[in-house]
This record gives sequence, structure tokens and C-alpha cells, in this order.
Amino acid sequence: MKEFIKNNWFRVSILVLIFIAVIAIIYYFAIFLPQKERLRLEMQRQEQFDKELKEQEVKNEAEKQANINTLLLESCLSEADNSLESSFISLCSDDERISGGDNATCSIGTIDDKVSFMTASNLYNSLFKRILDKRDKERNECFKRYP
Repeated sequence: MKEFIKNNWFRVSILVLIFIAVIAIIYYFAIFLPQKERLRLEMQRQEQFDKELKEQEVKNEAEKQANINTLLLESCLSEADNSLESSFISLCSDDERISGGDNATCSIGTIDDKVSFMTASNLYNSLFKRILDKRDKERNECFKRYP
């Protein structure tokens, strides 16, 4: 065998080099490329997941802000209605023609009932229209502030 290697060392070294090259090519195509592809796909999945998570967070934040705006709008509108009602109760309490001498009747009924009553009676028509205009202005400001 030693004799064979001495006489054919060039051929043996070429065979060894070819064997090493074949092993390197097999490793590249059988192990390295598939692993690289798996990593690339995993990175794409992770990026997609991160993107969806960020979109969900933005959506949740928008919903949260919309809920807050809804609550603030309702509160603002309620304040405008309370202002109207307190103005009506004050006006009603000051005039016995409206309350009939009974201040408790000023607080009975809904805001719509009170508005209907005051617009139907001409007692304080211009004053009440100003109060209604003030409430409408306050309500419009609420809608502008909390869309």
C-alpha cells in the first residue's frame, strides 16, 4: 500500500480533494441551505406576527380612545342638559304662574317635558329660547370636543 501511495500520490491527493469537495457540496445543499431557509421563514413569520401585534395594539388604543371620547361626550351632554334643567327649575321656582306655588312640581318630568311645557307656554318664551340656545351651543361644543 505504501508503494502504491508513493507511485500514485498525485492521483490519491486528487481523489482526496474531490472527496472533500463532494462532502462540502453535500453539506452546503443538504444542511446549510435548508437551515438558512428555515431561519429566513422564521424571521418572516416573526415579522408578520410583530406587525399584526402592532396593528392590534393600535386598534385597541383607538377603541380605548373612542370609548373615552364616548364617555366624555355623554358627560358633556349631560352637563348641558343639567344646566338647562337647573335654569328651568330656577325660573319655575321664581314664578308661581309656572309652579302653581308648589316648587316640587318644577323638578317633576323629563327635560323634554320641561322644554315642551316652556315652549308651549308663552310666559318666558324669549328667555327660555336663550336658555335653549345656550344648551344647544354647549351640546355643539361637546360634539366638537369629543367627535
